[in-house]
Amino acid sequence: MSTTTNYLINLYRSLIIERDELKNTTEENLNDNYQMYTDLYKEYYGLMVECIFFKKRIAYCQRCKNHHIKIYKEELEGYMDAVKEDYMYELEDLRTHKKRVKKHLSDEDMKQVKKIFKRIIKRIDPNNPLWERTLESYRYNNLNDLIYIEMLVDYDKQSIRKNLDNTYLIAQIERLKKEIESIENRNPKITKEYLEKKIMIYRLYKYNLDKQYSFFEKVMHAC
Repeated sequence: MSTTTNYLINLYRSLIIERDELKNTTEENLNDNYQMYTDLYKEYYGLMVECIFFKKRIAYCQRCKNHHIKIYKEELEGYMDAVKEDYMYELEDLRTHKKRVKKHLSDEDMKQVKKIFKRIIKRIDPNNPLWERTLESYRYNNLNDLIYIEMLVDYDKQSIRKNLDNTYLIAQIERLKKEIESIENRNPKITKEYLEKKIMIYRLYKYNLDKQYSFFEKVMHAC
């Protein structure tokens, strides 16, 4: 194995570890942050949901207006009950499944998933730290993660496949760097001041939505 290839493999491995640690740290920080500012978070998300429902109300009324249909309060409330039920169902579904979605792959990619999975489990035992991660990646058809895992196995076994060239390694390294950067950018440090600012923005937004909705209330009919 050349010195360059060995360097790239070490870099690749360290980036995978960095990405996974960053994901875990980010999740832990968010949990700690929520515990610290529970009341502010509740108000923030509460205002966010109220604004979502206000927008749904306004959109319903606007559709009626565009089609020259009378707006009936009871029908609107029936519509909003359905919207809220659907919203809460989606929220619970996300919470239950922790936003884990089984990927839909092409037939060719599915074949690759199975091949890589079989190669990995033949080379590691259930006590290996990568075992559970391999099973989970296979369960969710996560082809990229299985590729990552196999490369780690290759490294640990010191048996890099002949087709694992430096160009491929460099491409994977660049992709990992971008993923790490993306995780860092979308998870800024949330402070008390940040939450208070967001709350003020949503209060103003809600106020403006309320003013828009009040125009429709004036022409609303009781059933």
